[in-house]
Amino acid sequence: MRYSLAFLFASFVFIFNAQLSTTHPLSSYGIGEYNTGSNAISTALGGVNSSMIDSNMVNYFNPSSYSRLSKGNTLLTMGIESMFSSYSQGDVSEFRLGATITHVALAMKINKIMGMSFGLKPYSKMGYEFSQNVFTGVDSIRYTYRGTGNMQDAYLGYAISLINTRSTHFSFGFNASYLFGFVGNERKSELLTGNTDQGGLSIDNIRLSSFHYELGAHLEQKIGLRQNILIGFNIDPTQRFNGSLENELYTSSNINTPSIYDTLAYTQTSGNVEVLQSYEIGLKYQFFFRDVKRKSNTRRPNINLFASYKKWNGINSNFESTANWQLGQADKWSIGLSYSPETKLFENVATLKLFEKLTYRFGAYRLQTPFSSNGSNFVDRGTTFGFGIPILAQMSLSSLNFAFVLGQRSAENTNSLKENYLGFKFGMVFSPSAFEKWFRKRKLD
Repeated sequence: MRYSLAFLFASFVFIFNAQLSTTHPLSSYGIGEYNTGSNAISTALGGVNSSMIDSNMVNYFNPSSYSRLSKGNTLLTMGIESMFSSYSQGDVSEFRLGATITHVALAMKINKIMGMSFGLKPYSKMGYEFSQNVFTGVDSIRYTYRGTGNMQDAYLGYAISLINTRSTHFSFGFNASYLFGFVGNERKSELLTGNTDQGGLSIDNIRLSSFHYELGAHLEQKIGLRQNILIGFNIDPTQRFNGSLENELYTSSNINTPSIYDTLAYTQTSGNVEVLQSYEIGLKYQFFFRDVKRKSNTRRPNINLFASYKKWNGINSNFESTANWQLGQADKWSIGLSYSPETKLFENVATLKLFEKLTYRFGAYRLQTPFSSNGSNFVDRGTTFGFGIPILAQMSLSSLNFAFVLGQRSAENTNSLKENYLGFKFGMVFSPSAFEKWFRKRKLD
């Protein structure tokens, strides 16, 4: 099994770089859209990340979570998401589909108080394409606008529990990573009159390659026999990422044949992108209900309530040119609820019914983006729901998780672009069973 998982991990890392992850035209700004969500579990809870601390998942948004992994179990997690979007502006509408692999990560417990994780996770994303035909009075011209690319983090994380008692737990962690990737905007004009395909093409690419780090912490306190409360916090300090800005301008008698392009201009400017501080603070409240006794078993249901607030302070570019740009602030509110009919699955696995083995999740969020139209910011709001299916064969911590998102992104200006979307996210957590030892230490007598 371990060789199959290692092969899957390597395969997903190889193809991860080429995935389209968004279709929204506003992703053309800066280095694309912020990465605001993680796996299917937290997505189903409205996008709560900082306080989503669980031994059965890898939460790379709050690196302090690595110390809370189950001892002796290694977790391999990956996710896939798709988005069905309907865009409208005035009497014009269009339908788009985007899909991507969200992340690939491996995490393990080092000892009783330490844990670690490494993998590949998204940082920002760009992806859109639209066109319009314009009649100039003499000729007809088609203008096509296209964007593609993403920024990614290859990270290594570590966490340590500074306080680890029966009633109190405090952990601190960090991610050290290498941020890399590119995003690009293309603007193409094509003459539609006659039999010619004459036109021009302008390309702007931003490439980044730099060190990156994040910090996280959480405090969990047990209150009596049936309640726990957890406060989580993570911060991405202000950092400058080294990179380059490439500007290309071409003309051609056939704009659809790149091999015959004539280069009008090409410049490459070194500089950096300064991403200002962002942070998230979250709360988790857990309550264990009284035991529900039945003829065949005793159930121990529990409920978790989540809330979080995240703040981005913006982005600046410094490329020593007139093409510099800025992005303003953004913030996000999220709430979530999860319900598990049984807390100790392994004890009652033989007598539980199918729907008693699942975990049910619900949530909502409101994101004020840094993008605006006629002075009004675009607001992204939505509701979420999902469920988790544990794979209980051979006492494994593996699970399949599903999340669904129904949302809308629009500005207060009724004439601006409006997006209604339905999102789906699928997450897989693989773990060896209790009978397997991936990292067994052997002794020779």
